[in-house]
Amino acid sequence: MADFIDRNLSTEEIIKMAAEMFITFSTQKIDGCTVLTHPYGYSAFTSLTIDEMREVDLVFQLLIAAEKVGCKQFETASKFLTRCGWVASDCGTAVERLVYYLCEALQKRIENETGIPGPVKLEKLVSCYYFLFKHIYEK
Repeated sequence: MADFIDRNLSTEEIIKMAAEMFITFSTQKIDGCTVLTHPYGYSAFTSLTIDEMREVDLVFQLLIAAEKVGCKQFETASKFLTRCGWVASDCGTAVERLVYYLCEALQKRIENETGIPGPVKLEKLVSCYYFLFKHIYEK
């Protein structure tokens, strides 16, 4: 039992869990609207660590964004991509890097389809804040 508790999920297992959530959620529609509830509640995920739940949710958000891009619902897709951008990173965990690069690709597709540029990259904002705080604290 202790081995199970100490064991971390692999990237593949996290993606599979997110895909299962996505399939379950996207098939539950009421009056044409997708209802975001899990049939077993979130108790199905109680064995996950906080980091694993965050990564499962991150991939889940990416899958929703990809579906919205495929349906040409670009405004909604952009909102989900922005949410992913808050967590995804090109220097984070394997899941965060995967989501980061797929978000970039989806955002590029939205830009190509609509001609509207995507949001400012998160790393640019972070580096601006770093520069600002570094400059303030050096005084």
